[in-house]
Amino acid sequence: MSASREKKARQERGADYVSPKQIKELEEKKAARRSTMIFAACALLFVAFVVFTLLNNSGVFKRGAAAATVNGETYTAADVAYYYYNARSSILNSNTDLSNTSLRGQAYTASEDYATWYDYAVDQSFKSIASVEATAKAAKAAGYQSADVTETVNETLELIKTNAANSGYSLGDYIKAIFGGLVTKSEFTKYLTNAALAESYANAKAQPSGYTDAELQAELDANPSAYASVSYEAVVFSSSTFATDAVEATDTTPAVEADDGSAAAKQAADDALAAYRKGESLEALAGEMGGTYLNTSTTYGTDSDMLDWLFDDARKSGDADVVDYSYYGYSLGSVVIVFHDRALADYHTVNVRHILVEDEATAQDILAQFEAGAKTEDAFAALATENSTDTGSSENGGLYEDIYKGQMVEPFEDWCFDESRQAGDTGIVATDYGYHVMYFVGRNEYAYWQQLAAAKLANAWQESFTADVVSEQLDGMKYIDP
Repeated sequence: MSASREKKARQERGADYVSPKQIKELEEKKAARRSTMIFAACALLFVAFVVFTLLNNSGVFKRGAAAATVNGETYTAADVAYYYYNARSSILNSNTDLSNTSLRGQAYTASEDYATWYDYAVDQSFKSIASVEATAKAAKAAGYQSADVTETVNETLELIKTNAANSGYSLGDYIKAIFGGLVTKSEFTKYLTNAALAESYANAKAQPSGYTDAELQAELDANPSAYASVSYEAVVFSSSTFATDAVEATDTTPAVEADDGSAAAKQAADDALAAYRKGESLEALAGEMGGTYLNTSTTYGTDSDMLDWLFDDARKSGDADVVDYSYYGYSLGSVVIVFHDRALADYHTVNVRHILVEDEATAQDILAQFEAGAKTEDAFAALATENSTDTGSSENGGLYEDIYKGQMVEPFEDWCFDESRQAGDTGIVATDYGYHVMYFVGRNEYAYWQQLAAAKLANAWQESFTADVVSEQLDGMKYIDP
């Protein structure tokens, strides 16, 4: 997993509140609607290859024609095409009802901000141009260099080459077809390199080492709640647990409509809260009523009623309530929650590798293989790739970086955050998901609140580039998605 995707992963909150199946479903929905910010060359690999017309290779399209000005800079049709067709790919991926033709004539109904999907895609393109160009310019001014840039460009070109070969086209013709005949291989490489530089520099800016202690402290002082860790107990009642299927009518019984279970989950949560206030423990109630018990801590992140409630500045120890149980804006049920305490998230996140298997005997066998071998991190990573059933990490050698408290299930975290834990430590942890063969890589040198503050400062810095984009469409735009 790339550093940028790891950073995004650790900024997501609420993973511990949702079953693995639900997480997978919601991540797919979230990925489908996520717009392309820096560059989406890889997204093209998931869009059906379409040859727009033989004119792509005939020189009719005037790639050098002035197509737009963005923040005072003029961009050619080829320049705009790189960003436009990336936005177009993202739109078609997440809106399967749209025709895989020009977006110009397809009405935009999500809001009144745009008349057509073409208008929306153009706006996203101009914002991407503004962000990438400003970020890349800042990187060059700072003399920033990273091997990540070359690696990203080479990996993407290899993936595009593979797709081109599988489709029976040369790399150049494949790129022209994807970008409406307006982008050549050399231009694509140039745009991709610039975008990769911007991406890498933005990631570097999000590291605490890029800021002074005073800058980080000022951010903490301005918004202390954003960098707090709260401890709490909860019982989650998932709607799916109470959902029922539709039943057709028979001669003796009436038809029954399908029920998503949300009303029953809310009622169960209300009943559990009433019982808790009479003295019953949440853990016992979870077992009795079919809920999932949590006793953990977390930091604020993804929008959810549960986290909004926990991080309310007025919250006091012992407060209890029933709130919506949501993830990425999707309601999944109801939760009884009890607030315990709030403190600065000054602990250090950890990096671990793990191998998930179904039974203890298999876990013991894998650990024995490791102990009998070189006993290095690379050796453990190889075993993880070969044996782990965790598809989210197996291809990366079982690696999870910058694990924060509340991200993983309790037994997993208890092992990770043991103060005596040292680099190279191994062990086996049992959870509801199976048995984890563990390898401790190390701790981040910065406190978690410092990581969060740096990420927020970097995000604000980059968002400033698209806060007030001034653009004008020129004659060359007629060649974009005609």
